[in-house]
Amino acid sequence: MEKDIRVAIFEDNYLLRDGYFQLINGMPGFACVGAYDNAEDLVFKVRHSQPDVILMDIDLPGISGIEAVLVIKDHFPTVHVIMQTVFEDED
Repeated sequence: MEKDIRVAIFEDNYLLRDGYFQLINGMPGFACVGAYDNAEDLVFKVRHSQPDVILMDIDLPGISGIEAVLVIKDHFPTVHVIMQTVFEDED
């Protein structure tokens, strides 16, 4: 039996974060192991949740998603990161 792909979410928008959480947990073969509204204590959060994949918002408060990816790749080089963001301003 194959193990689930473990996904952690870093998204500051509650509705998006909760939607991603529900979607991931509702898909066979996937498990959401962490859903966070910021990247503070990033190393602890990733070490604690042990994801295979991180869904990372670019525009997080405090440490940006782009800065967070650099830390993740330095400490957890085998973890894959998918970057995503939503901007209401088209400019």
